[in-house]
Amino acid sequence: MASRQRRRKLAEAAQSAGLGPLVRIHRGHGAGPVVFGLGIVVAVGSVPVAIATIIMRTVDVTTWQWPMLLWSALVGLFFLSVHVGPLPGGRRWVAVADGGLVTWQGGAVRTQTWAEAGSLQANVVCCAGDLQAAIRRRSPVPPWTLRRVVCLTVTAIATAAATWYAAVPIAAHVALGERPLKVAQLARICQGGSAFGRAASYEGAAPHPAVVFTSDGDYGYEPMPDSSADTVQLVGCSALIGEGQPMNNCDYEGGYHRETYQGRYQVEVYEAQTARHVGTFRIDGKGPDATAAECSPSIWVPESGGIASDRSPTNPEDSSYHAHLAPFVDGAPR
Repeated sequence: MASRQRRRKLAEAAQSAGLGPLVRIHRGHGAGPVVFGLGIVVAVGSVPVAIATIIMRTVDVTTWQWPMLLWSALVGLFFLSVHVGPLPGGRRWVAVADGGLVTWQGGAVRTQTWAEAGSLQANVVCCAGDLQAAIRRRSPVPPWTLRRVVCLTVTAIATAAATWYAAVPIAAHVALGERPLKVAQLARICQGGSAFGRAASYEGAAPHPAVVFTSDGDYGYEPMPDSSADTVQLVGCSALIGEGQPMNNCDYEGGYHRETYQGRYQVEVYEAQTARHVGTFRIDGKGPDATAAECSPSIWVPESGGIASDRSPTNPEDSSYHAHLAPFVDGAPR
């Protein structure tokens, strides 16, 4: 039944019973095993949801809002089940008039004076406290009480918070793509992973911040200090492709040996937003002039003994990366 039609019938019943005009109508709450079960799931589920959200945020999962969004959806489903869901026999409505109460359910109307209203179950309606107060004082409670204003305000704030902090980020992720939270997450592009749809696009005026990762996913070259993850436009992926000059040959106690040589690398450059290949360059690791010729006085060896012979390449210097990246960082987009 439409709200206006229901209100008219309640008002007519109140006038016929001599209870006077209506002041307020309370909507009955849903009950039953489904509503009760949803309430238990919402209450108990809040703890694992909080734990999962904290863990995902700590390890920088870009979609850490998912647990919070799913829990908020369950809260919304519980709220709707209580307030507008179908009920056996229909939803009960309790209208408060000057002289008493009018109850409507499934088309049946019952009127009660204030003297008779004590038998009414008044705890399963919206703003039950206001209805109970009206029965105790035997006069209507105004429609807008402090209790009701606070309740509606809290509900509105909670809904807005869930929408802003959970629904909006997930919707943006689905529609526009991921937003990197930390620069290190961009390394997945070098491992064949997907692009970050909400990373900065490689366009516009220079500079175009870039970061380079090694084949192990470590930083080879970090972006400008004031660059945040979602401002990095280019991702370089460095791979060892050869050997340059031999550098040091060092022997240690226990038969351990370490050899260092100049590494030669190839760097593939991709756009962070699309994973589009932008360019390639080759770069050498530190040479003899930049590396101390002396052997390190000690080396770290695993407790198990490890490998007796170790060969390692030198890495490029930041200044060398800066020079090779200059055409990409400081030039026009390609």
